Amino acid sequence: MRRLNSLTARYIFIILMAIVMLPVAMLASGVLYISPWYKKQNEPYYPSYEVVDEWHKESKKMTPDDVQSVKKAFSKVEKSYKYKAMVYVNGNGETVLKEGAPVNLPTEWNVMTTMDFMKSSIDSDPFTVVSYVGGKKEAGFVILQMPRSYITAINREESPLYDFLTFLLAIIIIVLFLLISWFFFRSIRRRLLRLQDAMEMPNARNVPPKIQISRKDEIGALEQSFNNMLTALEESQQNEREEESARRKLIADLSHDLRTPLTALKAQIYSLKKEVLSQKGEETIALADEKIHYLGELIENLLSYSLLTSNKYPYKPEQTDMVRLVRTTIACWYDRLEEEGFEVDIEIQGDDIKSNIDVNLFQRMIDNVIQNVIRHAKDGQFIGFYMEGKGEEYKISVVDHGPGFTNTSGNKHGRGIGMSIIALMAEAMNIKWKVDSNENGTTFEFYYKNSLQ
Repeated sequence: MRRLNSLTARYIFIILMAIVMLPVAMLASGVLYISPWYKKQNEPYYPSYEVVDEWHKESKKMTPDDVQSVKKAFSKVEKSYKYKAMVYVNGNGETVLKEGAPVNLPTEWNVMTTMDFMKSSIDSDPFTVVSYVGGKKEAGFVILQMPRSYITAINREESPLYDFLTFLLAIIIIVLFLLISWFFFRSIRRRLLRLQDAMEMPNARNVPPKIQISRKDEIGALEQSFNNMLTALEESQQNEREEESARRKLIADLSHDLRTPLTALKAQIYSLKKEVLSQKGEETIALADEKIHYLGELIENLLSYSLLTSNKYPYKPEQTDMVRLVRTTIACWYDRLEEEGFEVDIEIQGDDIKSNIDVNLFQRMIDNVIQNVIRHAKDGQFIGFYMEGKGEEYKISVVDHGPGFTNTSGNKHGRGIGMSIIALMAEAMNIKWKVDSNENGTTFEFYYKNSLQ
C-alpha cells in the first residue's frame, strides 16, 4: 500500500495515462472519420463505387415502361445525392423522363449514338452511370450524371479539417498532461513550503506546532518525522524547564539559608574588632571580615540571578536623569574606593540626558562592575568613570588598570555570576554593553538612548 501511495507511483501513473491517451486519440480520430458529422462537413463527396452500386440497385427495381416506378426510384436517389441529373430512355430509344440538367445527351438514341455516348462518358466530366431498367437490355436504360469532382476519391485523412482535428486532439493531450503534472508538482511544492514554514522557529524558546499529515507518501513520512522531532523537543524542553526551575529554587533556598549564619558571623566579627588583639589577630580579623563580605556579595548575587532568570525581579522603568543617577552611584562608592587606594577619575559630559530605565537595576549593574574592579583589579589602583555621547545614544564607561581577564588568578576578572547578572540587567533595560580586556586593563561600556531626542 505504501508503494502505491508513493509519489513515484503516482507520477508513473500520470505518465502511463498520457501514453494510453495516444491510442485513445487515434481511436477518436477513427470515430471522427466515420461519423456522420465529419461526412457532412466534407460534402459533397460520394465514393464512385457507392454511386454505381446504388444506381444499379435502384434500376433493377424499376418496371419497364412504368414511368411511375422510374420516378419513384429517381425520387429515392434524389434524396441521397446532390447535384445530379437522371434520364430514362425506354426500349424504343425514346427519352421518356429527365430530372435535373443532363449534358452531352444525343438528340436521337440509336446503336451508334448510344455507343458514342458511352465511350465519351468514360473518365469524363460529368461522372456518368448507365444501368438497364429491371436488369434487361431490351427494357431501356437509365442514366445518372453528377460532377466528377463530387465522386473523386478524396482521402479524408489528408483533408485540412482532418489534419486540424488530429492536431487539436494532440494539443489537448499534451495540455492535459502538463496540467496534471503541474497540479501534481504544485501540491508537492505547497506541502514542502508548509513544512519549511513550520521548521522556521521565530523564537528559539518556543516549539512550533505540529503539522497535519495530508497523505501517506514520502512527504507524509517526512512530516511524521518532523512531528516526532517536535515531540522529542517538547519533552526535552519540559525536562530542561523542570531542571532549571529546580536549580533556581535550590539557589534561592541556599541564598536564604546562608544569610542567617552569615549575618551572625558578621556580628561576631564586629564584636571581635572591639577586643584587644595582637597585630596578627587584627590582620586575621580583617581578612575574615573581607571574606565574609565577599561571601555576602556572592549570596546576594545568587539571589538576584535566581530572580532575574525567573522573571521575578521587580522591574519599574521610569524617566530618569542619567547625569544625576551616575553621579549619585559613583558618590556611594567614592569613600570605599579611596580606602582601597584607588585613584578615581570622573569625567561626565552633558547636562540634560534622560532615559527610560529602572534606577535600582541600573545601580545594581554599576555596583557589580565596581565590585568586580575592587576585587580583581586592585593592583592597578585606578578606576575611571566617563559619560559621553551626543544625539540619541550615550555611553558610560568604567575603566581600570588591572591585569585583565587572562592574567588574573583565582576568580577570573569579569567572569562568574557577577557578569551574568550584569548581562541580564542590561538586557532587561534594553541597554547594549560590551567589555574589552587586555594586560593593560579592562573597559566596561554601556550604551543607552537619550529619550529627550
